[in-house]
Amino acid sequence: MKKNIFLALDFNSADKALEVTDKTKDYLAGIKIGLELYSAIGLKGIQEFEKFNLPIFLDTKIFDIPNQVAKTVKVISNIKAIKYFTIHSLGSLEMLEAAQKASVGSNLEFLAVSVLTSWDKKDLELIGINNEVKDQVKLLIELTVKAKLSGIIASAQDISLARTISKDIKIFCPGIRGEQSKQDQKRTLSYKEFNSIADDKCFAVIGRPIYEGDPLENIQKIINSAK
Repeated sequence: MKKNIFLALDFNSADKALEVTDKTKDYLAGIKIGLELYSAIGLKGIQEFEKFNLPIFLDTKIFDIPNQVAKTVKVISNIKAIKYFTIHSLGSLEMLEAAQKASVGSNLEFLAVSVLTSWDKKDLELIGINNEVKDQVKLLIELTVKAKLSGIIASAQDISLARTISKDIKIFCPGIRGEQSKQDQKRTLSYKEFNSIADDKCFAVIGRPIYEGDPLENIQKIINSAK
């Protein structure tokens, strides 16, 4: 069975997150711990998830001056269970390179956030960016490659664009659904559509479609939808 799903644990306590992970662990490529859960459990709480022996993706989307980013990375890299850590590519090449330098000697890999899947051209314009979404994504992926980071966070709609820039970079795609439905992202694909274009270095990040209801039944249904 191909495992390319990272489960987004969007909870405010460890108990539910641990329960859902336990139910679905055999179908997962890894788990994602975002700001909500991280704020509730901290780095110490993350260590509770080590027992599942799954890669942990800590998604706090750090964006700060290079020195503070480097100091934060040194703390994060001490937690061996954390495999991936997100950083905003908008933070500058210097910031990305500072993070990479601070992680030397650890197993930590960085995923640079390109353009959030909840953004469209209007959102970019409101912060003074006049590029089309695709052009902005391309620019930020190129910056990520220049900084020699491991991967990017991008819409699945941008996979083909990313592959014109790098064949090797890992691509983590939020906003993937079992079926197209109402959601809080604007640039999304279904899991079946994602699988039709994804390679072995592409991962779907899925939360509510799995954990709302019966997690095991839901993830099996999502995986079967791509067959």
